[in-house]
Amino acid sequence: MPETVDSSVTLTQFTDPMCTWCWGSEPVLRRLRTVYGDQLRLEFVLGGLVEDFDAFYDAGNDIAEPSDVGPHWREASEQHGMPVETAIFETNPARSTYPASIAFAAARLQDRERAHRYLRLLREAYATQARNVNERAEQVALAEQVGLDVAAFTGALDDGTARAAFEDDLARTRNAGVRAFPTYRIEGAEETFQLAGFQSFDALADRLEAAADGLEQSSPPTIRAFVADHGPVATQEVATVYDLARGKARQALQSLTDEDALRREQRGNGYFWHAVAGGASQR
Repeated sequence: MPETVDSSVTLTQFTDPMCTWCWGSEPVLRRLRTVYGDQLRLEFVLGGLVEDFDAFYDAGNDIAEPSDVGPHWREASEQHGMPVETAIFETNPARSTYPASIAFAAARLQDRERAHRYLRLLREAYATQARNVNERAEQVALAEQVGLDVAAFTGALDDGTARAAFEDDLARTRNAGVRAFPTYRIEGAEETFQLAGFQSFDALADRLEAAADGLEQSSPPTIRAFVADHGPVATQEVATVYDLARGKARQALQSLTDEDALRREQRGNGYFWHAVAGGASQR
């Protein structure tokens, strides 16, 4: 990890927990946080992708109903590389992205880092496990998983404070002129940038380093340590963090699986990799 420098930079992602391109950006965010560490402050602002499917139409992707989303997700997955499970659009689709967004806002009222983990789990559960994270039971289960105070979490959902925080985010999104998710705002001592749409690691790193003179990248840990710290992780996340072709990343992960250091789980059209108990002590 590089030493702390005077220059620091904030990366804000305008986002939605059910947006497939935001899900597809997880590998890039993993790498940014891995190589920049405490030099980078990451924030999420909720944009409210779909308030109500009864009044929604995405002309660019010809999406009017939840059942239209599955083909779009599969096509996007081929590009961004993150697994998707589209069965939920036939079994229990969300009619709005607002309840899941408000749940993240409730988590963020408690603890920033736990809220970031919570957002990751919201994305992962909906995108790859066919879990409708608009449902209170799912939201509470994920809150427990990341160690939130569940009583405070549900209280914020029930008393309107989480909704008010979400509304503040919607206002920030409008004021920033955001029209696509994800959109990134980079603010450093030298420059401020705003980039719309999915961005590669290199595109964001170039702007981050232009915005904050002196920003330094460190090397990632071993793949085994990375999975132990962040798992389960998708193949594409390892490919991005270690700058590998997806096939090479899968080969490296499979080698660790053959050594009983990891286990593999198929979800939808891809794989996730879990650390095996005791693996973290063998870094």
